[in-house]
Amino acid sequence: MIGNLYNHGFEIPFNDPELPQWADGHLDKFCDLFWHETWKNGDDAIASLEIDMLADRYAYIKEGMALRAFQIYKLYKDLGFKTFKEYCVKALKKSVYYVKRVIKAAQISWSLMLEGFTELPDNVSQAIRLATSVSQVSEEANETTSCWQDVLDKAKDQSRPITANYIETTITGETAHPLATAKLPRDVWNKLKAQAKQQGIKPEKLLEEIVGNYLDTKQDSSRETETVAEPEPINKSKISMSKTPEMKAWEKDLQDLVQEHLMNEVNHETTVDSSSIPEVFHSNGGVPPGS
Repeated sequence: MIGNLYNHGFEIPFNDPELPQWADGHLDKFCDLFWHETWKNGDDAIASLEIDMLADRYAYIKEGMALRAFQIYKLYKDLGFKTFKEYCVKALKKSVYYVKRVIKAAQISWSLMLEGFTELPDNVSQAIRLATSVSQVSEEANETTSCWQDVLDKAKDQSRPITANYIETTITGETAHPLATAKLPRDVWNKLKAQAKQQGIKPEKLLEEIVGNYLDTKQDSSRETETVAEPEPINKSKISMSKTPEMKAWEKDLQDLVQEHLMNEVNHETTVDSSSIPEVFHSNGGVPPGS
């Protein structure tokens, strides 16, 4: 039966299309599923398809192994690149920071496989969150195994899907606070990132400290402030918010606050001159919790 009799949503590759060399397996998979329909051959064929899906599900492990080999054996030099960072950015179009996270995630999940686990973190984010969460509760490296088993057991008992946040909450017992967002001009954000890097912290954490210090100053001085409606909590810190007049004003004041903090740092001052901070800047909406 010809696969296009079903509305599977994948375009039929007529006319022998020119595909990238690495995509041969993708074309084979299309033909197996939608053209030859090999799954009709019975339970063994379906089981084989499921095994393929599991292998693809954990593809980041093989990717991390290959990236590590390129890194330690300097295979990138054979391709004309001077450094691993240059290879990551120019060839892979990925930051070296992200690539190292893939490597770390692969190492974590590979260790779990060797311990007998057949269910692993689904992606890089989950594997990294597992490692960081374990480091918060124990200095023993072998605790990763017992913590992951605990995550699997509780997810099964509670009929919960496993996510990065669920992993962290299960291991540390702490529930992540909902985050909100506000936009900053790119040049301000870049300066913030540069300063955060010097301090060895994330830019979001530095921003939280800046805003928190400002709000503490406002509270201590007992100034009257208006209340800005708190936006609906969201999980990702870079999702755009609707541009209400109040939010535009808030973001402008946040921009001014960060600019002032960065200027003060350049001048080696240790305190922020609150008299130059706009009076319209208010609490909660769009800033990380904990302020």
